[in-house]
Amino acid sequence: MTALMEKIRQEHKSIAEEVSQLFRETHEFLSATTANREEQAKKQAQYLHQFQQNLEQTTHEFLAETAKNRTEQAKAQKQYLHQFRQDLFVSIFGTHI
Repeated sequence: MTALMEKIRQEHKSIAEEVSQLFRETHEFLSATTANREEQAKKQAQYLHQFQQNLEQTTHEFLAETAKNRTEQAKAQKQYLHQFRQDLFVSIFGTHI
């Protein structure tokens, strides 16, 4: 009976050591995975932040250029319409406004 009890104790001890080893390995794996994912998340956040800044800059430049072009077109159209009105007035009344 004593031999059986000793065998059970040894098996219990062996199982406990295996569980303890498995726990340590699992903890190490999870720690490494967490650190790796945190690093990836930081890199992705930096990339996305830079992408957002670039997009905002590009959008701002595009809108500024578009506004400038539209202002120039409006001025040209205003000048054309003014000249057209004067030419029409001359053609109808024979004199400038």
